[in-house]
Amino acid sequence: MSDDRDRRVAVSTVRDRVEERDGDVDENVLSAIEEWAESGSVTPEAMAEWHRERREERESRAGAIDAVEADIHDLVADLDPEEQANNQVQSRVEEYEAEFDRLRDELDAAADLLAETPREPASPTAIYDAAVDLRRCAGTTHEVGHALHHLSDEVDIFETWLHDPERRLEEFDDEISGSEQYLENTEALLERVESGQSPEPFDAWLAAYHLQQVMDVVFTELRADVSELESWLDGQDGDYGDDVADLRDRLDALATRHEACSRRLDEAADAIDDFESKRAGVADSLDQFEGALSGLEPPVDWATVEQLVQAQFQKHDIDVR
Repeated sequence: MSDDRDRRVAVSTVRDRVEERDGDVDENVLSAIEEWAESGSVTPEAMAEWHRERREERESRAGAIDAVEADIHDLVADLDPEEQANNQVQSRVEEYEAEFDRLRDELDAAADLLAETPREPASPTAIYDAAVDLRRCAGTTHEVGHALHHLSDEVDIFETWLHDPERRLEEFDDEISGSEQYLENTEALLERVESGQSPEPFDAWLAAYHLQQVMDVVFTELRADVSELESWLDGQDGDYGDDVADLRDRLDALATRHEACSRRLDEAADAIDDFESKRAGVADSLDQFEGALSGLEPPVDWATVEQLVQAQFQKHDIDVR
């Protein structure tokens, strides 16, 4: 009758069999197996325990995601209905939800991998392969835990933002500064076309054109957001009229630069050889891009906008380095 010793597999045997099969072995995987070994050998029971720990760790992370998500929903539920419908509030909640979905997808992938990983691998190579999968699961749950830690911090930041006028003003100012980067990039691209320094002037023009279209969406959203912010501030203690006026002045200044970029785009086209035929070659694609942008409504998912832009650059092989 066999006992546990009959089921033990020496870690050295695992190494030998994997080297015979693959010609090489990952020392990190062997080290992980050794942590579950006793006296240089590992049993199916130890592997099953390792598997169980990874499963429980994954389930714990899933529960933690639910808890953080509930905290955010509770914060929003405490607001009055008008505030709940605020574009900025909805935008932030949607960003959090997208991150929760991403983390859950990561954990679902880990769960699928665990389901495919034998709990009690019977051969040396099967032990090694199971260890590879279990380490991958551990890495996933660790990364999810790290991201969740940041999300937990975001709950506190979000709660402060919901009720602090100064924080809202400061962050809206940051949004305008971020939008300036689009204009600065557009202006730099146009400068390269105008000065003749771009090796591919149509590529530079096309890149600037895409960024200019994005700025149309940016302004629409910022105008709506500053109106919502002004309305919200009117209901708070204190006088924030000058602050809102400063924000509107900054938006007006950006709008002036944006209009100038539109004129420069038209003028720069005259300096590009065979521009009309090149523009005609991408007309359908640009129409689709503009249609996709025009279909966006506040709160705009800026990750989607960025994906649209990058897809266009890849589609047309735009290289503006």
